Amino acid sequence: MKRWPLHKAYFWETAPFFRILLPFAAGILSYDRSWFFNLSGTASLIFAVVLLLVYLVFVLLEKSKGISALVQFLLISILLLLCGYSISNISDIRNNTAWFGRDVSKTKSYLVRISDAPAEKENTWKLKVSVISCVDSGKVRPTTGKAFLYLFKDRFPMLLHKGDTLFVPGDWQPIKNAGNPFEFDYAAYCRRNNICYQQFCSVNDTRLLATHDPLSTPFIDRVHEWCMAQLALYLPEPKTRGLLQAMLLGDEVNLDEELLQSYSETGIVHIIAISGGNVAVFFFAISLLLWWLKLKKHLWIKYAIALPLVWFYVMMAGANPSAIRAAVMFSLLAGGIMLQKSNNSLNQLLATAFLLLCAQPMWLFSVGFQLSFVAVLSLIIFYNPVYKWLSPAHKITKGLWSAIVASISAEILVAPLVVYYFHIFPLLFIVANVAAYLFMSLVLYMSMAIIALSGIPVGAKVIGTCTIWIVTRFDRIVTWLQSCNPVSFRFIMLTGAEMVFIYFLISGIAVFLMKKNKPALFTGTMAACLLLLCFCKGQWSRMHQHRLIVYNTGKANHIELIKGGDYAVLYKDTGSQKKADYIIKPSHIGWRVHLPDRQAWREDSTAPREIVSINGKSVLILNTVVDTSIRFHTDYLVVNFTGKIEARVLQRIFSPSLIIIGNNYSRRQQQRFKKEFAKTGVLVHCISEDGAFVLE
Repeated sequence: MKRWPLHKAYFWETAPFFRILLPFAAGILSYDRSWFFNLSGTASLIFAVVLLLVYLVFVLLEKSKGISALVQFLLISILLLLCGYSISNISDIRNNTAWFGRDVSKTKSYLVRISDAPAEKENTWKLKVSVISCVDSGKVRPTTGKAFLYLFKDRFPMLLHKGDTLFVPGDWQPIKNAGNPFEFDYAAYCRRNNICYQQFCSVNDTRLLATHDPLSTPFIDRVHEWCMAQLALYLPEPKTRGLLQAMLLGDEVNLDEELLQSYSETGIVHIIAISGGNVAVFFFAISLLLWWLKLKKHLWIKYAIALPLVWFYVMMAGANPSAIRAAVMFSLLAGGIMLQKSNNSLNQLLATAFLLLCAQPMWLFSVGFQLSFVAVLSLIIFYNPVYKWLSPAHKITKGLWSAIVASISAEILVAPLVVYYFHIFPLLFIVANVAAYLFMSLVLYMSMAIIALSGIPVGAKVIGTCTIWIVTRFDRIVTWLQSCNPVSFRFIMLTGAEMVFIYFLISGIAVFLMKKNKPALFTGTMAACLLLLCFCKGQWSRMHQHRLIVYNTGKANHIELIKGGDYAVLYKDTGSQKKADYIIKPSHIGWRVHLPDRQAWREDSTAPREIVSINGKSVLILNTVVDTSIRFHTDYLVVNFTGKIEARVLQRIFSPSLIIIGNNYSRRQQQRFKKEFAKTGVLVHCISEDGAFVLE
């Protein structure tokens, strides 16, 4: 008797949300990139309805199975793509007719409400506000939208709080990038969070309308503030307090920047964000309280009780993307257990991503969302194969091996993304992650105990003292691990194409090892060859590069000359070194001018140059007021002094094709000079307005 032929299902058949998520995400990406020529939400919905009707026709009138199956697949994919595009269009505040940014005017005043606690900056206080209404000629019109309000510091402390409402001027400015090479796209980040405008003003330019009424604070916010206060009371050490407030409550307002940098460079920064680890710890604490429900048939009761408590915790902790992802996955897991249904981890992860993107489509571009999703995906794929490498017999070694396997398997897919975004690869990530996992579990339980025992001050204080001791010792371990990481591993550059080839390489090798699939090995080998080709091309470009950069740093000019793998600082911004490094370091990494074999960053010790030649073009850096009797032609003129500028005099003396005016002049002065030079027919590049100047 012949056996019935068995068909081994492909992964997209066992995880059907893969075929849903992919075109849906493509629709979100197409909206963000404006690939459909700014197709309106109404038009995209009409197209989606038409496609749905066409699909139904094909289903009802199916004739040729081969052709109709392909057509149906394409129709459904395009339909999902349009759905992603439409949802992105709807969630974009710029398409809201009541958005205040549609008609911004300096003659109007705006009523805003502070939506977050004021954050202290170097010279200002940063306030995130919600715009409630605008006042124009005595008429009040309701509006909506979010913005940033920067209040200049004065001799008085910040007296405004979250929830206060105040009138502000109408001097809103679009959020723009500084225009420096390889900088973080802050404008796009804000736009994806529906914040497109900002304003700088003094406290005297605002008028307080009403202070926040504590009784009107939502219950969930009051719980958050109370928990923050308990941790602040029993954890007097600033670093420990800021770390645990971030780890347990998702509030990073007091998080130490140096501590955050240390955690980033050792690859354990993920323990700070609220994620699946926090949900697991929280659920385990609930399970301990329900210890008396020991029978397996009562397991669903634990999940039924824990489910609303987990969601309350996540919302109280700020509801960031990684936390929401963990809560949704826990909900799907709990639902499957309560309904006694089998769980498919991969399909659950894809379903979670789909649901989250339906609610917040721009989370697709969130680094936290991407890292969280990829880390869980890597665990699902690689945990069991890696665990089979060893078979420890002892219970303690089993637990230790499980932690090591989790670290290795998560890092397989996360590492390329971390290098791409942060240019860091933690060499001792296995040791760091195992120690961080144990540390996170311990201090989270101790933080919960501090809050739970806050009514017993003696007990809470003892636990708080022990927590400070543990955090301090762990910080020393992190600092040591940070020092062990090679300097060159902190300045790794990876382009988008190189990252894609690395993922193809990982996928090909993994499928070959797990499935013994020869085409996968061929794919991985081809990806490795293309990756090496990209590396060679990048190295060739690095060796032959020659460029001059005038950065947009602050109140002074920072000018560098790059040639090959070396760079020389011609003129240095004498302001904040930390701010200058933040602006300049990305370009050094992007152009690969660090030299690991000699020293990480090299500054030429030769005297500053005033005349530079690049590809046959001359650049004159003018450091002093010029003698009007001379004549000297130059292609580019960089005005690098503070003094009176006469457009006609500079044109007559130097006859430049372009004049660069840096930040040694104020923004208003640069705009005035630009108008004066426009009358003489000379092109002007204003650093504050046009961004950094790069000649290559």
